[in-house]
Amino acid sequence: MATLSRTRAKRGFTLIELLVVIAIIAVLVALLLPAVQQAREAARASQCRNNLKQIGLGLHSYHEQFGTFPPLCVFSGWDTAPVHSATDQAAYAWGAFLLPQIDQGPLYNQLNVAGRELHVLLQDATSRPLVQKSIPTYRCPSDDAEETNTKRRFSNAPYGNTPSGTSNYVANMGTIAKNSQNWINGRQDPWGVMWGSSRVRTADVRDGTSNTLLIGERRWDDWAGLWVGTRNYQGLANAGMPQIAGTSSRKLNDPTGAGDFVFSSPHVGGVHFVFADGHVGFLADTIQYSQDATNENLPLRDPLLPTLGVYNRLIRRNDGQPVGEF
Repeated sequence: MATLSRTRAKRGFTLIELLVVIAIIAVLVALLLPAVQQAREAARASQCRNNLKQIGLGLHSYHEQFGTFPPLCVFSGWDTAPVHSATDQAAYAWGAFLLPQIDQGPLYNQLNVAGRELHVLLQDATSRPLVQKSIPTYRCPSDDAEETNTKRRFSNAPYGNTPSGTSNYVANMGTIAKNSQNWINGRQDPWGVMWGSSRVRTADVRDGTSNTLLIGERRWDDWAGLWVGTRNYQGLANAGMPQIAGTSSRKLNDPTGAGDFVFSSPHVGGVHFVFADGHVGFLADTIQYSQDATNENLPLRDPLLPTLGVYNRLIRRNDGQPVGEF
């Protein structure tokens, strides 16, 4: 007896069903993508905090070895005339001095930081690539900065128009306004923790190391910074300082601060800092601030001091004023 077999026709998706499936997938992606992005940014922000923690540990290791925090930079000679008589000098900054403390000892030795000044190294074309190294500890992973900072070059002819490795972290120089020369040929103490040839000890941070900023962020939109050093720019004795330092002359994340002394970050809502005691904190954009550029020379007992904002007081290491909540 013959067996009859029946073949059931396979049924596919209708167009409407296919569109429904696509719509469901689109909704799921729309719901999940922000969560994935937030998780990634949280991981990047955590790495940024860890970088600052490592920098803070390195600075305290340096302090233990030498008895002070490193200077912002050290030039062999300053020319403060309106027009310099000599070629602008390049000089190593705190980021170069700190290399052995952040596991970059071989690079420190290759640069010969202790034995060869930066302006000498930059005149040697075979040595210039050393200053272009990208150092992960000095880079915020949330920022889209270029590995070499083309916005801040060692541009004098003897230096080969050389861009240097980008850093997203700059030092607290204090209250100096843009292009002020007070830290060179006037007031030698600009209230911060690092400035030219400074030798600040933890004992000099009289407002308390937990209430004083040491290093903070700067994003690529504001030209970031350099880890290796700076220049004694012709005609403006401290115009090169934004390459390695920030001040309270601008509020946090000031949108007009590109190329200036601003502290800023790509993180939503504020900026990470390492404090003078080594802890890392996040300051909100909304922190109380008062314009500080005209007040940089206030004496310790000036009646205007109590009117300064919380952010301004965190910048100052020894004004004797209570900081308040932050």
